Amino acid sequence: MGRCSSYQGSRRIIIPVISDGKMKKNKLEQFQSLLQNIRTEIVGDVEKAHMNDKEVKAEHTADISDDAARSYDRKLQGDLEEQEWNKLKQVEASLEKITDGEYGVCEQCEAEIPEARLEIMPYAEFCTQCLSEIEKNSSIDDQEIQINRES
Repeated sequence: MGRCSSYQGSRRIIIPVISDGKMKKNKLEQFQSLLQNIRTEIVGDVEKAHMNDKEVKAEHTADISDDAARSYDRKLQGDLEEQEWNKLKQVEASLEKITDGEYGVCEQCEAEIPEARLEIMPYAEFCTQCLSEIEKNSSIDDQEIQINRES
């Protein structure tokens, strides 16, 4: 049985989060609702960004500094859209996991992801330990790439 612990005063209280390997139905429904809200928010933000981009393209000015600022804004918007797109894919995958009864399980070690982590990031794919290892390995890979570029 998975458990989430919390402190209340000097006494530690154990709150069952997952029983018999399954998250409680009411908690699962809360996460599903939260994920659906995040998806709606992302889709709405992307639509707004595209509308703003169309408006900017409709404007015409000869000022070079304005063109540079608009170019920078479009690049930043593209980067943000890529981040939002990745987040949307994670949200969609989490919603599918809820449907499949696999939500809250780490992609790497298949351990239960603590509820506290899911409350902060309901589309989390990894437990904190595996995420730390992935980031550490990614950092090492980035350093090796940088060293190879400098050589």
